[in-house]
Amino acid sequence: MLVNGEVSISDFPRTFRSMSGDALAGSTPRLQTVELFAGVGGMALGLERAGFKPRLLADFDWDSCATLQANAARLNASPADVRCVDVRELDYSDFKGVDLLSAGAPCQPFSQGGRLRGEDDDRNMFPEAVRAIRELRPRAFLLENVRGLLFPRVKPYFDYLVAELRMPSRSISGVTDWEAQREALDAMPQDEHEYRVEWRVINAADFGLGQARPRLVIVGLRKDQEDWTWPEPTHSKAALVRELRAERYWDSHAVPERVRRRVRRRLAKSRLETGYGQGRRWRTLRDVMRQVGPPARSARLTHDPLHTYVGGARLYAKHTGSVLDWPAKTVKAGVNGSPGGEHIVVQDSGYFRYLTVRECARLQGFPNRYELPDLRGKAMRQLGNAVPVPLAEAMGRRLAEVLGGQS
Repeated sequence: MLVNGEVSISDFPRTFRSMSGDALAGSTPRLQTVELFAGVGGMALGLERAGFKPRLLADFDWDSCATLQANAARLNASPADVRCVDVRELDYSDFKGVDLLSAGAPCQPFSQGGRLRGEDDDRNMFPEAVRAIRELRPRAFLLENVRGLLFPRVKPYFDYLVAELRMPSRSISGVTDWEAQREALDAMPQDEHEYRVEWRVINAADFGLGQARPRLVIVGLRKDQEDWTWPEPTHSKAALVRELRAERYWDSHAVPERVRRRVRRRLAKSRLETGYGQGRRWRTLRDVMRQVGPPARSARLTHDPLHTYVGGARLYAKHTGSVLDWPAKTVKAGVNGSPGGEHIVVQDSGYFRYLTVRECARLQGFPNRYELPDLRGKAMRQLGNAVPVPLAEAMGRRLAEVLGGQS
């Protein structure tokens, strides 16, 4: 049923396995967020852990809104905070002055899979993120997307976007000649900027994610707020290489000696230098798989049907799967949840299989009891498009410090 152009939350189909009982505990956060393109809830969950409470979680996709509704308690939200709506139709008058605007706009216009059509792609929703900032005037904003925005084909548009974000009230919605508008915005004196905007490409593995996932992160602070400094990485490749060349990692996983020798030979050929590793080592796919245990052969044999064996995996050139003792390849949405070799794991025996939905959810930082659609294709599309939870949490904790909130 449509209510004022939106889908009523009561209409969501209950296509989830019930796994209640792990709502996140802790004191009630003070800082409030409005989130656009909320998807499966990766950004919201990370920010919740950092001390934020969502006032609005908006997404256009019916299945994504159902996932958000099913996990509302875990996100410190209520079902009423979830709105299945086209953001172009959102009225922000009830949310003005919110602490944080967060958004992971659709990445397809700026990804290789989306053919890098950039600003010419109808799925480009960055103008709506700018409109939200202009109308909400949040104390800060946090945007996440693919690093394809920095590729030569679309980098000029990205520079225009940054100029808009610095002065959202000066930008004109719907302008087609964005090159001319960028020149006008760039000519504005710096003391007239409304937001201080910084961006950086961050590998989420550096913050404890068990997969290699470089993401473009854009942070804006209203000019009456404190200055921004990026959070320091907590994990490093150098620390992992050191442990793989020693015994501690292998002993903790009880890995056979023949496997240890094989990996060490590969490390020797790769010429990886250890150097000084910041903090802890990168988490590996083996680490993540230990958190969920081996998959069941059938959904009838497990309490978690999202963690069952999936057959049909194939390996060939440029489709080689993820190795156990390194961060997994980037989890992607793909077609039917199985793009390329990213979702295949090669085990110690040489046997390979598809990663389960639950394993991919853990690779994105979601807890074991996070509810997802029963159908693998739907679940994997949501997970492949998700903001990694540890990255959102790290950024959220730093934002909470800057904004004076609790974390």
